[in-house]
Amino acid sequence: MDLVKRKAQNNVKNGMVQLKRWWTNKYKLPASHALFENQSSAELYLEFFEDMFAQRQEILASLEEEGNQVDQERAYKQLNAINRALDLPEVVSDPLIDKWERELAEGKEPDFEETLGDYYA
Repeated sequence: MDLVKRKAQNNVKNGMVQLKRWWTNKYKLPASHALFENQSSAELYLEFFEDMFAQRQEILASLEEEGNQVDQERAYKQLNAINRALDLPEVVSDPLIDKWERELAEGKEPDFEETLGDYYA
Protein backbone atom coordinates (compact mmCIF):
# COMPACT_ATOMS: atom_id res chain seq x y z
CA MET A 1 0.00 0.00 0.00
CA ASP A 2 2.88 2.37 0.76
CA LEU A 3 4.24 1.82 -2.74
CA VAL A 4 0.86 2.75 -4.23
CA LYS A 5 0.70 5.90 -2.09
CA ARG A 6 4.21 6.93 -3.17
CA LYS A 7 3.32 6.30 -6.84
CA ALA A 8 0.17 8.44 -6.47
CA GLN A 9 2.13 11.20 -4.75
CA ASN A 10 4.77 11.08 -7.48
CA ASN A 11 2.06 11.28 -10.19
CA VAL A 12 0.71 14.44 -8.56
CA LYS A 13 4.18 15.98 -8.27
CA ASN A 14 5.20 15.26 -11.88
CA GLY A 15 1.89 16.48 -13.32
CA MET A 16 0.66 13.13 -14.60
CA VAL A 17 -2.60 13.40 -12.62
CA GLN A 18 -3.40 16.78 -14.19
CA LEU A 19 -2.53 15.40 -17.61
CA LYS A 20 -4.74 12.34 -17.14
CA ARG A 21 -7.65 14.46 -15.92
CA TRP A 22 -7.31 16.85 -18.86
CA TRP A 23 -7.15 13.98 -21.36
CA THR A 24 -10.12 12.05 -19.92
CA ASN A 25 -12.23 15.24 -19.81
CA LYS A 26 -11.32 16.11 -23.39
CA TYR A 27 -11.85 12.69 -24.96
CA LYS A 28 -14.37 11.21 -22.50
CA LEU A 29 -12.28 8.05 -22.32
CA PRO A 30 -10.43 6.46 -19.39
CA ALA A 31 -6.69 7.03 -19.05
CA SER A 32 -6.30 3.25 -19.41
CA HIS A 33 -7.46 3.55 -23.03
CA ALA A 34 -4.92 2.63 -25.71
CA LEU A 35 -5.17 6.11 -27.27
CA PHE A 36 -3.76 7.55 -24.04
CA GLU A 37 -1.33 4.79 -23.21
CA ASN A 38 0.19 4.63 -26.72
CA GLN A 39 1.30 8.26 -26.66
CA SER A 40 4.49 9.47 -25.08
CA SER A 41 4.38 11.95 -22.24
CA ALA A 42 5.92 14.52 -24.58
CA GLU A 43 3.10 14.07 -27.12
CA LEU A 44 0.46 14.34 -24.42
CA TYR A 45 2.04 17.42 -22.87
CA LEU A 46 2.39 19.08 -26.28
CA GLU A 47 -1.34 18.64 -26.94
CA PHE A 48 -2.17 19.76 -23.38
CA PHE A 49 -0.13 22.96 -23.70
CA GLU A 50 -1.52 23.68 -27.17
CA ASP A 51 -5.04 23.42 -25.73
CA MET A 52 -4.14 25.64 -22.76
CA PHE A 53 -2.56 28.35 -24.96
CA ALA A 54 -5.52 28.23 -27.39
CA GLN A 55 -8.05 28.53 -24.54
CA ARG A 56 -6.03 31.37 -23.02
CA GLN A 57 -6.04 33.23 -26.31
CA GLU A 58 -9.82 32.73 -26.71
CA ILE A 59 -10.53 34.04 -23.21
CA LEU A 60 -8.30 37.09 -23.70
CA ALA A 61 -10.01 37.83 -27.02
CA SER A 62 -13.46 37.56 -25.44
CA LEU A 63 -12.45 39.95 -22.65
CA GLU A 64 -11.14 42.50 -25.15
CA GLU A 65 -14.08 42.20 -27.56
CA GLU A 66 -16.13 45.37 -27.35
CA GLY A 67 -19.78 44.84 -26.53
CA ASN A 68 -19.24 41.19 -25.56
CA GLN A 69 -21.40 40.20 -22.59
CA VAL A 70 -18.83 37.79 -21.16
CA ASP A 71 -18.99 36.94 -17.44
CA GLN A 72 -15.74 38.70 -16.54
CA GLU A 73 -15.36 37.17 -13.10
CA ARG A 74 -15.69 33.66 -14.52
CA ALA A 75 -13.41 34.49 -17.45
CA TYR A 76 -10.66 35.79 -15.13
CA LYS A 77 -10.95 32.68 -12.94
CA GLN A 78 -10.55 30.47 -16.02
CA LEU A 79 -7.70 32.60 -17.29
CA ASN A 80 -5.88 32.40 -13.97
CA ALA A 81 -6.35 28.62 -13.78
CA ILE A 82 -4.80 28.32 -17.24
CA ASN A 83 -2.00 30.72 -16.30
CA ARG A 84 -1.18 28.59 -13.25
CA ALA A 85 -1.05 25.47 -15.46
CA LEU A 86 1.31 27.32 -17.80
CA ASP A 87 3.41 28.87 -14.99
CA LEU A 88 2.35 32.37 -16.09
CA PRO A 89 1.52 35.23 -13.71
CA GLU A 90 -2.09 35.64 -12.65
CA VAL A 91 -4.18 38.40 -14.20
CA VAL A 92 -5.91 40.76 -11.81
CA SER A 93 -9.02 42.68 -12.74
CA ASP A 94 -11.08 45.11 -10.73
CA PRO A 95 -14.69 45.11 -11.96
CA LEU A 96 -15.34 48.61 -10.64
CA ILE A 97 -12.33 50.09 -12.41
CA ASP A 98 -13.34 48.18 -15.55
CA LYS A 99 -16.81 49.77 -15.26
CA TRP A 100 -15.33 53.24 -14.90
CA GLU A 101 -13.11 52.64 -17.93
CA ARG A 102 -16.14 51.55 -19.99
CA GLU A 103 -18.06 54.64 -18.89
CA LEU A 104 -15.14 56.92 -19.79
CA ALA A 105 -14.86 55.23 -23.20
CA GLU A 106 -18.59 55.89 -23.74
CA GLY A 107 -18.09 59.58 -22.88
CA LYS A 108 -19.90 59.26 -19.54
CA GLU A 109 -18.60 60.66 -16.27
CA PRO A 110 -18.03 57.83 -13.79
CA ASP A 111 -18.99 58.16 -10.13
CA PHE A 112 -15.56 57.88 -8.56
CA GLU A 113 -17.16 57.93 -5.11
CA GLU A 114 -18.83 54.61 -5.93
CA THR A 115 -17.48 51.64 -4.01
CA LEU A 116 -17.28 47.99 -4.93
CA GLY A 117 -20.06 47.37 -2.38
CA ASP A 118 -22.28 49.86 -4.22
CA TYR A 119 -21.44 48.18 -7.52
CA TYR A 120 -22.57 44.75 -6.31
CA ALA A 121 -25.59 46.03 -4.33
